[in-house]
Amino acid sequence: MLTKFAFFDFDDTLIHGDSGGKLLKKHPLSVFKLLKVVYHYALYLLKIEPLNKAKSAWLYPLDKMSDQEIEKFYQEVLEPCYYLNVIEELKKKKAEGYTIYICSASVEAYLRFCKLPVDEILGTKTDIKDGKYTSQTIGKNCKNEEKVKRIQEVIKNHNLEIDYDLSYAYSDSLHDIPMLKMVKNRIKIDTKDGHMSTFEIE
Repeated sequence: MLTKFAFFDFDDTLIHGDSGGKLLKKHPLSVFKLLKVVYHYALYLLKIEPLNKAKSAWLYPLDKMSDQEIEKFYQEVLEPCYYLNVIEELKKKKAEGYTIYICSASVEAYLRFCKLPVDEILGTKTDIKDGKYTSQTIGKNCKNEEKVKRIQEVIKNHNLEIDYDLSYAYSDSLHDIPMLKMVKNRIKIDTKDGHMSTFEIE
């Protein structure tokens, strides 16, 4: 079924700043953890191991947090960082009958607590052990072309088709060009104040 979609990035699009960085502010890295992150990022930059190893090390606070604590983090730390004008845009699109997806490299471990009127939340997945979300990432980081792949998988499962001319995508980053190219209407979010403008893509 031909469907009008609105795709939203999360970090610096729906919220001001990086949600993973805000998680670390709540649970700062110890010297040991910091060295571990630096080590894995160095191996990633040297193309010795995938980014997920470094990302898992960065997300270590999740290993120490209960579901209630993760939800509290979302409500008390991330929600106050919403760009209110972008949130109003999301709600407006929902009221106009758009199918709304959040698609982000941020992890579903905390994105799942989003209470905005969205139809799907597609984020980087982390392992669940004994019913508890952990820092161990599963699959690819939900970024660049991976966002397109994840979106396409979901819409195929729902027997939907993107109405290219009527659909929208919102992002602050050039990394999201693959997702932005899925639709005709591309909106750039200014990271300073959430101002929206046309995202010019060559």
